[in-house]
Amino acid sequence: MRRFVEQWLANYHGTTYQSYHNTIEKFLAAVPLSIEQIQTSHVRNWLNRLDVADTTRVKHLNHLKAFFNYIVELDNPPIKRSPIPKQFKLPIPQQTLVERILSKDEVAALLDNELDQRNFLILTTLYKTGVRVSELCNLRWKHFIPRTDLGTYQLTVYGKGGKTRQITLPPVLAQLLQEFRGKAPASAPVFASASGRALAPAHIHRIVKRAAMRAELPQAEKVSPHWLRHAHATHALENHAPIALVQATLGHVSLETTSKYLHIRPSQSSGDFL
Repeated sequence: MRRFVEQWLANYHGTTYQSYHNTIEKFLAAVPLSIEQIQTSHVRNWLNRLDVADTTRVKHLNHLKAFFNYIVELDNPPIKRSPIPKQFKLPIPQQTLVERILSKDEVAALLDNELDQRNFLILTTLYKTGVRVSELCNLRWKHFIPRTDLGTYQLTVYGKGGKTRQITLPPVLAQLLQEFRGKAPASAPVFASASGRALAPAHIHRIVKRAAMRAELPQAEKVSPHWLRHAHATHALENHAPIALVQATLGHVSLETTSKYLHIRPSQSSGDFL
């Protein structure tokens, strides 16, 4: 079993690898059987026992499906069919994205209450660029490129699946980052710890959560860096940014992913016309 897992995970890297690895390790710890012994009931019972959100449970199921489908497609596979049939599905999770959208006033409070220069720039960069926390941690000053034609800078962002995109920075943020850089070399991380190493995602999560607590946001204990990405998309679309531009900035593969933000906080309902 371990050999098959290692072969499967070798096809992935970065956050995708970590997510798949997390699922399969948890499953193997709870279901210590050979691959031939695993049945649908083992998968169902494991998923039911998990104390996680419905969306996380669905994610784990999809990861396990991917793993067993990989096994079945091998030459001389140890099993002829996946223990998870195609018709095996979980209830569709409730759409809770609206609960994770910060208002413009809440974002302003988050920033206004952050007095540390580095942490203020972390929060501002997350919101103004919409980058993922892993992408923020991977930023180096060599990715901070002058755009003399626009009088600003752009970031080269290495996103999910090894895909690269360019994000033009608002001039004010670009200027603040340039001042913050000082004499840091091109290879240095944009956001570093006291030791000079790039901050880890867990550190960024703590910075965001502490800022939310200081700002006394209603759901401060739940606020994460990804909430600022949600806020970026929602506020940009509310201000009539072209949806294709928002898609390109966020690095969404599908326009459908971006379009969900169009309907998350409608400004009107048909009841207004009754």
